[in-house]
Amino acid sequence: MIGLVFAFAADSVVLFVGLRYLRSRPVDVTPAMVAATLPWFGLAGFLYAVQQGVALPALIDPFAVSPIAYLTTGCVVVVLWIVVDAVRPSSLPVATALSGGGLLIVGGASLLALRPRMITELVFWNSVAILGAISITVLVWVLVGSTRHVAAVSALGWSTVFAHVFDAVTTALGLEVFGTVERNPVSAAVISAGELLLADGAGVFLFLVIKIVAALGVVWLAAGVGAQEREGTGMLVVAGGVGLAPAVHNLVLFSLTVF
Repeated sequence: MIGLVFAFAADSVVLFVGLRYLRSRPVDVTPAMVAATLPWFGLAGFLYAVQQGVALPALIDPFAVSPIAYLTTGCVVVVLWIVVDAVRPSSLPVATALSGGGLLIVGGASLLALRPRMITELVFWNSVAILGAISITVLVWVLVGSTRHVAAVSALGWSTVFAHVFDAVTTALGLEVFGTVERNPVSAAVISAGELLLADGAGVFLFLVIKIVAALGVVWLAAGVGAQEREGTGMLVVAGGVGLAPAVHNLVLFSLTVF
């Protein structure tokens, strides 16, 4: 408990000081900068999964416990912004997105290196999850993408839908293929209701449908606010992050504990 309190306090201080410094600089938090933070939600899920699946050093472990992992990730983003602002302020959005995505790729490659005998299984099931989520997202786009509100949203809106589909697909793989247990009480209740009211195996389908509907609802709201404005972008990023973080968490935890 002392370690968690220390980690929370340290992260809070870094965030407060870092954000205060950025406010003192002519740094305009543009919609592009906000959108670029989406991959970092995946890194928060990655960090939390590693904390659950690997014995981390005692000094580092509290910083990776959920929800402190999100604060820790936020600290890294703020420090990145300070460094990039000092070198090349105009590249803040690109540097934020590329560094977040790059770290996710490096993290995934590291998992393969940790499980050399399971590379085939890891690549196969991770590909199933990613390609399955992409396929379902494309299908949703074909069905509703031409509607006025959805058409007004940029690629970030579809990234939000993909993130929630990705979460549902990884959850389904965990329950139906790997025999894991859903720990989120809300998700578990939805899945249980589907199993009880519909049929065996229908719980994950109901969960997927609800995730898609919820994501599209946020997309429509963002379109109403103005998807290209900072508020609309922030709404989509947070909504997408809520789906992306648990999806990445699922895949990483499967890689560390199932295989």
